[in-house]
Amino acid sequence: MRQHAGALNRTWLAILGILVLAGGVLVLLIASGTLQTISSAIVPAGSPVMTVDLHAVFGPAYATAIVLAAGLITGALGLWWILAQIPRKNPAGKYRLHRDPASGTTLCDPSVLASAVEHQVNTLPGVVGSSALLRGTATEPELTMKVTINNRADVQDLLHRINTDVIADLSTALETPMRRTGIQIEVSSRNASSGTTAETTGTVIY
Repeated sequence: MRQHAGALNRTWLAILGILVLAGGVLVLLIASGTLQTISSAIVPAGSPVMTVDLHAVFGPAYATAIVLAAGLITGALGLWWILAQIPRKNPAGKYRLHRDPASGTTLCDPSVLASAVEHQVNTLPGVVGSSALLRGTATEPELTMKVTINNRADVQDLLHRINTDVIADLSTALETPMRRTGIQIEVSSRNASSGTTAETTGTVIY
């Protein structure tokens, strides 16, 4: 399972939404004549809309450079937003398990813990294979797992075992509960070794 730019998208969409809302309000004020009434009350009739000489403002070479720089910045922000949509794993760095350096420091590679989680999950009934990824810090760890099961596995029982055994053991090892846990279950079309089977494929997100 990979991380997506959900928070970034919500922030930018909120900003764009506010700008579009402001533009819509302005259009409504213009269409209803309210803006003209307000402007007439503030500025005497017959006054020029712009009192500044636009040729003098945009004539110098630095004005063109400013507009070009603004365009480049806008394009760079757009490109950054597009690149941020690419799903990424963002694995955690080494976990520091001791907070006080004076008493010694223990570093643990999250991939070692992830391998232990995968090994434990693979021993559960019906599991064909699994992969685990740890993110966050030692005090606020996050775990995402992808578990592939055969078509005779009990999904609810599997989720119960993962939560009560696997995740509990990992929390005990890190001495802190998981801040966030994601489990993706894929059902394989592989037949069970015995009994009546039904061909099925799909993905269950927990």
